[in-house]
Amino acid sequence: MAPSKPGFSSDPAKTGFVREHVRSGTEIWDGLRGIAILLVLLYHTWLFSWYTPEFAPFGYALDIAGPVRTGYLGVEIFFVISGFVLFFPYAERAATGGPPPSLAEFARRRFLKIAPSYAIALVATVFSARALLGEHTSLVASIANHVAFVQNFYNDQLGGANSVFWSLAIEVQFYLFFPLIAWAFVRRPAIVAGAMIVTAIAYRFGVERCCLQIETVTRQLPAFLDLFACGMLAALALVRLRTGVPNLTRYKLAFTLLALVLVVAACAMFWSADEQSYVPGGRERWVATHRTLLGIGIAVFGVASSLGAAWWRRVVANPVLVFLSIVSYNLYLWHTLVLIWMWKHGVPPAATPNPHDDPHWKAAYIASGWFACVAIASAITYFIERPLLGSVRGQPFSFDWHVRRVPPTAPSETRT
Repeated sequence: MAPSKPGFSSDPAKTGFVREHVRSGTEIWDGLRGIAILLVLLYHTWLFSWYTPEFAPFGYALDIAGPVRTGYLGVEIFFVISGFVLFFPYAERAATGGPPPSLAEFARRRFLKIAPSYAIALVATVFSARALLGEHTSLVASIANHVAFVQNFYNDQLGGANSVFWSLAIEVQFYLFFPLIAWAFVRRPAIVAGAMIVTAIAYRFGVERCCLQIETVTRQLPAFLDLFACGMLAALALVRLRTGVPNLTRYKLAFTLLALVLVVAACAMFWSADEQSYVPGGRERWVATHRTLLGIGIAVFGVASSLGAAWWRRVVANPVLVFLSIVSYNLYLWHTLVLIWMWKHGVPPAATPNPHDDPHWKAAYIASGWFACVAIASAITYFIERPLLGSVRGQPFSFDWHVRRVPPTAPSETRT
């Protein structure tokens, strides 16, 4: 066997572009994650560049900017996906009679996935925002809040410099309760899911009158429990359908049609959210009233697409979206930091005092900004995040720090 190149493993478990769960038929959720990060990236790009895409085939203007302006809903998709991914191993093992993942296994994998990449982004954010943070004591307090993942309770300049950090707090706070929720969910899924959904709706409507536009109130874990519940229900439904329904493939056309209908419904919801965003408090009110419905739609779409026709699964989980899925966490952590830094420092330079008045700047800003964001995210994912996760289970798109080139031994020769 030829020696491995430095940093590249010959272990089949770690090679290949497609991840393990792609082979298990849940690659749709990779595609969904890719869509979610693309929506968030489009939204913040529009927010910082003021570029609004236009499309006018045959002279008829079509509004395609609605999903761009409402790309913040990609975060909602992330939470549904998180519920699915976290609970899927529990649902599978419950269906086969196996033991659930151990608490140590769960904690280790979550720590390796979240903490190292987050620490790097947090340090970079501190250096980037140090001029805005004011006195040393406020900087220390802000860093402490972010290290403890309670930044969603506070408004500070550090969170303003990297506006996505609040959702990491929601995610990690959910991890603290997830093992107990998963234990109960396996035994009484309808009751637990119902309790999570009712809690989320009650919280959102409870704070609507007093605190609708106060982010430190609306961005709290109880407000998002229905999204996690939808993802967990999707994992359970997918496993039970596969294990309990014989000849499930005969329904793949029906599942594909259902997924296509849900795509149309999702587009209608995005345009509806865009219309409400021009009313004072309209965006927050729309999210509060439609979040559960959006979560259900995402969950049903994921299940239907996972059971749909092979061509449809390839469309949703195409190589571009799968790649974006793989680097999505680091792309999420870095994109606002990079785009804001470039904007504030005049990179690239504009021909007008206000760069938003220069259409050529917009094009150059978006192209160079996206390239920088994807490059940084890919490097951290490849060299840090995935190798660390590989210590738990083999990962593709991962630099192998343990492999070293071994010089080939020259064959011995007998001279006469």
